[in-house]
Amino acid sequence: MTETTWGARDEAAREIERRVGLRAERDALLAEHTTMRVGGPADLLITVRDRFTLRGVVRLAQSKGWPLRILGRGSNVVVSDAGIRGIVLLNRSAGVTIDAGAGTINADSGLSMAKLSTLAADAGLTGAEFALAIPGNLGGAIWANAGAHGGEMSQILQRVAIMRQDGGEEEITPDALNLSYRHSRFKEEVGRGEVVLGATMLLHAGEPTEIKARLEEIRRWRREHQPLGIPSAGSVFRNPPAGPSAGALIEAAGLKGRTIGGAEVSTMHANWILNRGGATAAAIRELHDLCIREVQQHAGLTLESEIQFIGEESA
Repeated sequence: MTETTWGARDEAAREIERRVGLRAERDALLAEHTTMRVGGPADLLITVRDRFTLRGVVRLAQSKGWPLRILGRGSNVVVSDAGIRGIVLLNRSAGVTIDAGAGTINADSGLSMAKLSTLAADAGLTGAEFALAIPGNLGGAIWANAGAHGGEMSQILQRVAIMRQDGGEEEITPDALNLSYRHSRFKEEVGRGEVVLGATMLLHAGEPTEIKARLEEIRRWRREHQPLGIPSAGSVFRNPPAGPSAGALIEAAGLKGRTIGGAEVSTMHANWILNRGGATAAAIRELHDLCIREVQQHAGLTLESEIQFIGEESA
């Protein structure tokens, strides 16, 4: 595949290498870069490891009109079996500056959330313990206002550095992010095309032994209640604002353990769909849609997806 619907791929790869100094991988299987372990090829796959090259690739793609999809840790997404046309950028920009006295952590958007939680603990700062249970990176967590174990991003964000669609940069406050349950402006029309470069989190001084004990408590809870170690995208549906959780609704509809192909509704936590081996994105989508239909029929409620299905539709 040397030509794509968005133009000359080889020319784009050469331009990125010349202008930004990064080599693009052609037809890389995205199953290798997602936690669900499904997904077809990307026309071009590029990995950035610092904010400078992140800016460079994004600005170049913007100026050329190249389609660009930023992928963090590949969690919370299911990539189609046909893959993604255009450029997929793996964000591994993970620079960090900690000011324990001020209680702030300034981090690039490619920092993993688990790493954020342990860095905060090592600095004697509390408030980010919940991040240990978030499988993605900081940029994705801000995009989704991710949360777990009683905490969420809206509680710790102080400033967010973004790149606008015109290539300019600015820092915005949480008030401008339209944060609500698993939602931010980046999911709205006003925020589409904006890229999170990094953020400053405001935490508080705490007792290191207590912070680390809380982290261990979260680790233990996850081992006991979540099917860790099996490919998945994490929680599939948002919990309704009131009443039973999404997992409880799916279980009550009799879907725990239901399989389609190699995809399975987890017997440990019904709000997780697992790849038990050989699952396709199409099978996962079919099982996802079955959960919506059965819960609607059983409980009269429509589940809302927390995961994203991305990429080209398979022929």
